[in-house]
Amino acid sequence: MSFSINTNTTAAYANNYLGTARNAMSASLERISTGNQINSAADNASGLSIADSLRSQAHGMGQAMRNANDGISVSQIADSSLGDVNNILDTIRTKAIQAADAGQSTESRQAIQADIDSSLKAIDQIAGTTSYNGQKLLSGNFTNKQFQTGTNPGETTDLSIDSTQTTNLGDMEKSDGSLADIDVTTAEGARRAMEITDQALEQVGTIRSNIGSSQNQLESQINNLASSQINARASESAIRDTDYAEEAMVLNKMEMLTRAGTFAAKHANISKENAVSLLA
Repeated sequence: MSFSINTNTTAAYANNYLGTARNAMSASLERISTGNQINSAADNASGLSIADSLRSQAHGMGQAMRNANDGISVSQIADSSLGDVNNILDTIRTKAIQAADAGQSTESRQAIQADIDSSLKAIDQIAGTTSYNGQKLLSGNFTNKQFQTGTNPGETTDLSIDSTQTTNLGDMEKSDGSLADIDVTTAEGARRAMEITDQALEQVGTIRSNIGSSQNQLESQINNLASSQINARASESAIRDTDYAEEAMVLNKMEMLTRAGTFAAKHANISKENAVSLLA
């Protein structure tokens, strides 16, 4: 066995492995403290890129779900108001039936007409005031609205709501006129009012049906987005997050290697001491 003084290879090896173990232990502690196994691009460049992309997708899906919920809110507000319109139309039709009876006098029909006029004003008021975020929903201007319910261009859900103003509800052919033309001061006018109201009820029913269909589509889209978001987050977690059970084993191993390296470095000068002892 040779002994030398100028070069202590044993100490060099010991210090080298000790430094490696300490660096590995430091990296392990960082992963444990942050909860991320990728804390910089140097840790895993390709993994970081994929994880960031998955996170971006998940965030986009979250916003798309909020957009879809906005659409559902619009649908619910509009449908609720249309339910009120439907009830008012039922009342108008009932009064029209009352006015069509031969037992009504001119004066009583005029009184019924006054009640109907008040009801018609209520319908126009509903059409003019029902809104969401400053947008009128039943005025006829809320048409071809696109809700961004996907994370890519073109992934939208459309919603259109026709006008429910009294001038736009009634006989589509205008042979009997619109709700605004109702006049029950004569028996014939009362019978026409019944037909106009029937047409208006049918129109409102169609509008509510279309809104309900769009709402179901939005709810389905939310469910799909929620599932996709969970999968995206799970995939990101598999790449980015720390596996604490595995990391605890790594840390324990590095601690033992550090202790062993420290011990080796401490005793690495034995060969130098032995060489000096030969000169004594």
